[in-house]
Amino acid sequence: MATAAPVIRSIPMSKAMDENTLIAWAMNNGPLPKVHGYPLRLVTPGWVGSASTKWLHTVTVLDAPFKGTYMTGSYVVPKWPVKPGEKMPPDTVSTQAWPIKSMITSPAPDTVVKGSERITVRGKAWVGEGSVDRVDISFDEGITWHRATLEDERDKYAWRTFTYGYMPQHFGHLTFLARATDDRGNVQPITPHWNPLGYFWNGLHRVGVMVVPA
Repeated sequence: MATAAPVIRSIPMSKAMDENTLIAWAMNNGPLPKVHGYPLRLVTPGWVGSASTKWLHTVTVLDAPFKGTYMTGSYVVPKWPVKPGEKMPPDTVSTQAWPIKSMITSPAPDTVVKGSERITVRGKAWVGEGSVDRVDISFDEGITWHRATLEDERDKYAWRTFTYGYMPQHFGHLTFLARATDDRGNVQPITPHWNPLGYFWNGLHRVGVMVVPA
């Protein structure tokens, strides 16, 4: 009977010692549920979920990154871009912090709106390390971009809400695109780099609505 390899994941000392990295044993004023990693779970905010190891029982200090199933065989991306359809190259890096990303949460796809009504585009933007600097909205397939209003920044690693008000200029199908930029100048791409395991997809989110006469 085959058994899964034990989950062993290493993180750099700088991330391990960050004041926001935690070993959690409780959640919502109660013991940590088993599904969330009881009795202990590592929490590495801003990083891919596999770095927040569940059911933690051993912590070891290493002099180099661990080499094993979950560090070299899965939860990895190519060190350099590869063409769509190519297999994972031998030169890879372990997934760590999330790249800049945004998502439109309102209006919902295929919403029918009246041409006389102002549309408020809302959504969330986030990035693994650093902070969200701006979010832009396009309603002409990326030909022009318009700066959205960002909610005041609060806790580190928290999602930031953005809003943008738009008055329809014509009837018919209308598509909104959202594009976020972080404080290091990284811009959410129209088409992200493809990778064989599909991690860290952060292409532009688009939502289409139908504008009808009032």
